[in-house]
Amino acid sequence: MRKFFITGSQGIPASYGGLETFADELATRLAERGWPVWVTCELPPGEAPGPEEYRGVRLLYVEAPAGNLRTIVGDRKALWRCGEIAGAGDVVYLLGYGVGPFADGALRALRRQGVRFWLNPDGLEWKRPRWAWWVQRYFRFCERHLLRSADRILCDAAAIRDHHAGAYGVPVDRMDVVEYGAPLVSQVTDPDLLARRDAYLADYGLEVGEYYAYVGRFVPDNNLELMVRGVLDPSVGRRLLVFAAHDERDPFYRKIRGLIDASGDPDKVVLTGGVYDPPLLQALRLGQFAYFHGHEVGGTNPALVEAMGLGSFIIALTTPFNREVLADAALYFDKDVGSFVDALRRAERLPPEEVCALRDRARDRVRRHYNWERITDEYERLLRTDGG
Repeated sequence: MRKFFITGSQGIPASYGGLETFADELATRLAERGWPVWVTCELPPGEAPGPEEYRGVRLLYVEAPAGNLRTIVGDRKALWRCGEIAGAGDVVYLLGYGVGPFADGALRALRRQGVRFWLNPDGLEWKRPRWAWWVQRYFRFCERHLLRSADRILCDAAAIRDHHAGAYGVPVDRMDVVEYGAPLVSQVTDPDLLARRDAYLADYGLEVGEYYAYVGRFVPDNNLELMVRGVLDPSVGRRLLVFAAHDERDPFYRKIRGLIDASGDPDKVVLTGGVYDPPLLQALRLGQFAYFHGHEVGGTNPALVEAMGLGSFIIALTTPFNREVLADAALYFDKDVGSFVDALRRAERLPPEEVCALRDRARDRVRRHYNWERITDEYERLLRTDGG
């Protein structure tokens, strides 16, 4: 049975973000099915390694610096580390392409050993407006470079596959679409957790069903400014909780804070900061009236699929990616404040049975397609069939 190595995330158990959750969910499921799986884990300088195994997955530790060079240095070391163990027919799977040409030496060594190199390009990082122009150009170069180097490319949305085929002429038979998964959760039953959720909301003068929610990074890419401006419109009745870690020195944070403070209704948008208690965050998301999804760069977004699995009423930006994932399970808005306000007014007028129908359709899409078991089935199929 061929060995499978996952690299490019910060490691497992997942405690950071989407790539880590993906690595955790996929690796542990494959290990349960009998596949020999390794996951590389980044270590800050001077930190001692953790356990050698997690739920049947073997862990490989590589030291990586903090800051902008973390991805380049960490991923390059991780690829070499995988090559020390991998042999002919095995698969090394890289999540993301930020290491770019700095991976070339390791990839040549893997190729000489007969190891298959898979790449998950993880969206269109070079399009994100938060990056300086030269960083965007670097990411675009990395995308093109590693797409040419990969034996197999795993895209998490058909729109990502179509982009690579159109922009770079990548043969479709070298690409597969395998999405991101989420659990199905319908309610919270733990009385202690419910009490903590209610106490959290009470601190802001809120109750279940009274608020909108945004979960994601505090960055311009996700159209947070547009959504804040929309909620501040006097015709919108509900308040917004922004569950996102922020730095008060960040110019974008200061801009959003200034909008809120100057609005005349500064309590209408609450910048809660990050909520690092997963059960509490899940309970808060289950208690929201609707979930805002303004992401416009990327494929199958983890936070969106998680919201679907919770049966959320979703109000989403119109993009090919979001339409692909949500289909008819959401209300949509265009990228302007007026369109967003119109969507909120419509949402607040919808009869309860129509809201329930949207929630049910979202959850059903996870049940039928965006679930970890089906996704693991797809990776297992590829491990059995992808040849040298």
